[in-house]
Amino acid sequence: MAKRVIINREEGTIYSPAIRVGDLVFTRGIIGADADGKPAPDIRSQARICMEELKSLLEDAGTSIDNAVKVLAFVIDLKDRAVFNEVYREYFHADPPARSCVAVTDLGEGVLLELECIACMPD
Repeated sequence: MAKRVIINREEGTIYSPAIRVGDLVFTRGIIGADADGKPAPDIRSQARICMEELKSLLEDAGTSIDNAVKVLAFVIDLKDRAVFNEVYREYFHADPPARSCVAVTDLGEGVLLELECIACMPD
């Protein structure tokens, strides 16, 4: 089995923020909340927080958002997809990663969006 490296280990939690296995990095689900866990008030704000957190987490793992190969987005309302896409395009200009965007019934109180990502390490 390939060696697993936990990125930004958080003591006392039941999940890892990200795990690097070989040349791949897998992130946890990221929501658009402040440091106290309170979700931002709208989809645009939540999307921006999610993307910034994703960018930071991938950099901490030794890669970057430019090396993302797959993004999975969960949204409460597919009508929010257009606004989410506007923010998403700010981070993925050319050659964006493969992406799925699915509607779910509940992500937690006030949470409108959750993102997961798989990225590769740079050459």
